[in-house]
Amino acid sequence: MTENLISFNDGDFYDLISARYVQKGGVYKIIAVRDGRRVPINRFLGTDNEGILYIGKATSFIDRVVNLKKSISPNYNGTGHICGRRYKSNPSIAKLFPYDILYTELIETDTPEKVEKRLLREYLTIYGEVPPLNAI
Repeated sequence: MTENLISFNDGDFYDLISARYVQKGGVYKIIAVRDGRRVPINRFLGTDNEGILYIGKATSFIDRVVNLKKSISPNYNGTGHICGRRYKSNPSIAKLFPYDILYTELIETDTPEKVEKRLLREYLTIYGEVPPLNAI
């Protein structure tokens, strides 16, 4: 279940994104994966079996997602990405979903804002709330 996912913990993270997507953008998700399986997340109206923690958009994956990786990394103290600030501001989240089980899924599109809105709306409709790290 991790065939299209890239681990934040992968030492080749930057190179994998650069090689596959050059300067392309689209929508990205943060997904929790443990022992090769997506981690189910209990939500208000059901269980998200895909393990989606965040949905975001990027005009350039290399810029935005690498910035996200740095902001979530336990060795980084910056505040470059809102998702990283949310992740680190609540130690319970990092305990339940440690850095080494976080992956990203990149969905290439020419209309990232439109696709991000659609995915967030669908998630909200199904689960009654947005993914945990999208919350305001």
